[in-house]
Amino acid sequence: MRVRRLTKSYLSELGHRIRLARTHMRLEQKDLAAAIKTSQSQLSRIEAGLTAPTLYHLLTIKELSDQNENISGSLSWSWLLEGKGDIFTTSLLD
Repeated sequence: MRVRRLTKSYLSELGHRIRLARTHMRLEQKDLAAAIKTSQSQLSRIEAGLTAPTLYHLLTIKELSDQNENISGSLSWSWLLEGKGDIFTTSLLD
C-alpha cells in the first residue's frame, strides 16, 4: 500500500481551519484540547500546521461543532478537510 504524506501547505491550511472552527465555537485552546483528549501544546502545533491531527481529533471536532450552540450542525466536512465552500452550511446563515 502506498502511503501519501500530507504537505506542509495542507497541514498549515488544515490547522488554520481547525483554529477558525474553535474560535467560532468560542472555545479556548485548552478547552478544545481537553475535549479532543490531547495537550494544549499539541493542539497549538496542529493549529500552526506543524503536526497532523488524528482521525479521532477531526471526528471529535466535528461532533463538538454539531453540539455547539453557536454553530450547531453548520460546520461542513468539505470545508474542514478540504477548504471547499464556506465554513458553514447555509442553515446557519438563514
